[in-house]
Amino acid sequence: MADVTFSGGEKLAKVLRDAGKGGIKSVDVGVFASAKYPDGTPVAAVAIKNEFGKGPIPERPAIRIANKENEKVLIRLIKETVDPETMIITNHIGGLIGANHQGAIQQSIVKLRDPANAASTIKAKKSSNPLVDTGFYKNSITYKVND
Repeated sequence: MADVTFSGGEKLAKVLRDAGKGGIKSVDVGVFASAKYPDGTPVAAVAIKNEFGKGPIPERPAIRIANKENEKVLIRLIKETVDPETMIITNHIGGLIGANHQGAIQQSIVKLRDPANAASTIKAKKSSNPLVDTGFYKNSITYKVND
């Protein structure tokens, strides 16, 4: 059996080594620690209780639903905006990704209807939407591009 040797490939190796260098590190989307209700309650604490359920509060996974439903849109957005040669995600592209996913989560919060609120909760807050009362939760969904 003959020996096979490959040479070259330095250009490909350099492209792979340099892929993404000079771009952003990440994009965070969700409720940040700075978001608080008027009484000082962290919005993130309430969001976690709603997302995963706790005690009498049933699980209402608006963020996880948005993540799953928006995944293909985000992949398409990245494919359409990222230069395939450099693989650099710029601040601008990070902003597009963040704003897109922020909107998807906010829409998921508004659309979620199941499990429904108890009749007493609907009467008290005058709304049947389980995750929208004052709007603090939905309006606290934001994003940050990390350089």
